[in-house]
Amino acid sequence: MEYEFYNPHNSKSSVMSIATRIPPEIFINICQYLPPLDLMSLARVCKQFHGYLCSTNSFTTKEIWKNSRITFLPFVQMPPPEGMTELQYVKFISERGCQFCGKARIRKIYWAFLVRCCKKCLEDRTIRLDHIRYHLFSQNSVPDDIDIVSGLTFITGSAGSGSEKSIKHRPSNLYWIQDVHKAYNEFNELNIEDRQEWIIQKREEGRHKMEEVIKRELENEHEYWSKTMENSKKRNDRVITIDNLIRRETNEYGFPRFKMSVVNKCLTYNKAMGSTSTSPFTKRAWIGFRNKLIPEYLQMATLLRLQRQEIERNLAIDVAIQTRQMDIIKLIFELLRPEIDQIQTRQRQNSNQSMEDIDMERNLSSSSESNSDSDDSNFNSIRRIKCNEIFESSLIKFLPWCPSFRNPPFMNQDPRILWDDEFLMNVLIPQLREEAKYLKDHPAPIDTVRGAFLHGGLRNKRIFKCKLCHHHDNNNLNPPKLYSFYEIRLHLTKSSHKVRMINDDLMIEVVPSSINVTCNAQIFPRNKPDLFFAAGFNCNLICNLLS
Repeated sequence: MEYEFYNPHNSKSSVMSIATRIPPEIFINICQYLPPLDLMSLARVCKQFHGYLCSTNSFTTKEIWKNSRITFLPFVQMPPPEGMTELQYVKFISERGCQFCGKARIRKIYWAFLVRCCKKCLEDRTIRLDHIRYHLFSQNSVPDDIDIVSGLTFITGSAGSGSEKSIKHRPSNLYWIQDVHKAYNEFNELNIEDRQEWIIQKREEGRHKMEEVIKRELENEHEYWSKTMENSKKRNDRVITIDNLIRRETNEYGFPRFKMSVVNKCLTYNKAMGSTSTSPFTKRAWIGFRNKLIPEYLQMATLLRLQRQEIERNLAIDVAIQTRQMDIIKLIFELLRPEIDQIQTRQRQNSNQSMEDIDMERNLSSSSESNSDSDDSNFNSIRRIKCNEIFESSLIKFLPWCPSFRNPPFMNQDPRILWDDEFLMNVLIPQLREEAKYLKDHPAPIDTVRGAFLHGGLRNKRIFKCKLCHHHDNNNLNPPKLYSFYEIRLHLTKSSHKVRMINDDLMIEVVPSSINVTCNAQIFPRNKPDLFFAAGFNCNLICNLLS
C-alpha cells in the first residue's frame, strides 16, 4: 500500500511504502512460510524484494528457496543439478512451457539435458548415436563416436515416427548436439597420449551423471503418478457430487425430479461425467448445470416415452397389464428408496460394524453433507414425511391384493397406454395406499388365501391346493396334493396349466384341516424375482411372456 504526501515547498510527491520498510530479519521470517510460487510473485513487487530473493551470492536467499522447495514441493527433495541455483531450480520445476519455442502447457522435463521442451524442439536439438559420425564429423575422424559421447548424458528414443521398420527408425540413444560438439572439440585439443585417460575419466563421470538422471526421473515420475492419482480422485469426487445432486433434486411432490435411466442418455450429463476438470463442483456450477439439464431431460423423457409407447402398442393384454403393474412397483420403490436404504444401512451396520465404526461413519457422512449443501440436514426427514403421506414400506406386502393393483384403472380402458406422472402421484398411488391400509386394518379369515398369507403367517406351510387340478377321485380316496404359497404359484405357471395371470381366489384354495399340521415348504425362493413372485406379484412373469 502506498501513501502520497504533497509537499507545498516541493512540487514532487514523496511516495512511501510501508512494505519496503520491513526489516530484513522480519522479511526473511515471513518468506519461510511461503510456497515457491508466492516467493516468485513477491520478488516482482519491487527492487528491494527482488534483491532479497534473487541474490546469487547470499546464503540466506539460498536457504529461503531451499526451505520453500523442501516444504511445499515434497516430490522435489534432491538438490539442484550442478551449475543451477535454488532459485533457478525452483523456476525450472514450477514454470510451464517450452524453453525454446514458447509452446504453452509443456511440463515434460528431460533431466539428461536439463531442459523443458516440446517434442519438436527436442528432435531438432538431439542426434542419434549412429548418426554422430556421419552428420557431425568426417568418416575419417580418429575418435570413435562411442568414445566421444562416453561422458555425456542421453535419453532413449527415436528420431523417426517409429511406424516404419527400417533401421533409422529403431530406438537409439539420443544426445544433445551442443554437448557432442563440445566433447568433440575438447577431445581434439588433447594430446594423443592423454586421450585414452580422458575417455576413461569421461566414462566414469558419465556413469555418475546417468545415475543422478535416473534418480531425478524416478522422483519426477513419482510426482507425476501421485498427481495423476490425486486428480483422478478429484474428478471422481466431482462425478459423485454431480450424481448426488441430481438424485436429490425433487419435483413438486417432494420426490426425485430425474430418473437416472433418462439422465444417462442426456448429452449435458455425459459431458459432465466425462469432464477432465479437477475443480470442485460448486453450488453456482450446479445451478447452471441444472438449467441446461432440465429442458434436455424433458425432451429426452418425451422421446423415450413415445418410443416405449410404440414398442408396447402390440403387447398382449396380459403382458400389458403386468407391465403397468411393474410401473407401479418401480415408482413405489423409487419413492421409498431413502427409507429402504436407511433400513438396509442400519442392518448392515448392526451386523458388520462396531459402535465406533458407526459413530465414525455418521460423523463423516454428516460432515460431507454439511459441506455439499446447507439444506441437506433436513432433506431426508422432509422427504420421509412426504413419502409416508403417499405410501409406506409396511404396506408393500398388501399391494398384490389391492383391487386397484389387480385391475388398474387404465387410460381409455387400454392397458397399453402409459400413465403420466401426475395421474400416478395424484390418483393411483394414493388410492392404492388407502386400499392397502384397509387390508391391513381388516384382516381376512385365516381359511382364505389372503388371510393365511398376510395375517396367519402360513406362507411357508403346505396348506394350499390347486383348484384346477383333480388329485382326488369321486370317492375321496386320494388326498389332495398340498403346496406352500410359493410352490403352488410355481405349479400354476410351470405345470400343464401354464397360467399367465394368477388369480389367487379363483385358482388357489386353503385346506383348513392341514393348518395345524407342521409341514414346511420344500422349495424356497432364491433370488429377487422369485421373492417378488412368492410375495404374490405376477410381474416377474413378464420376461417369460415376452420370450
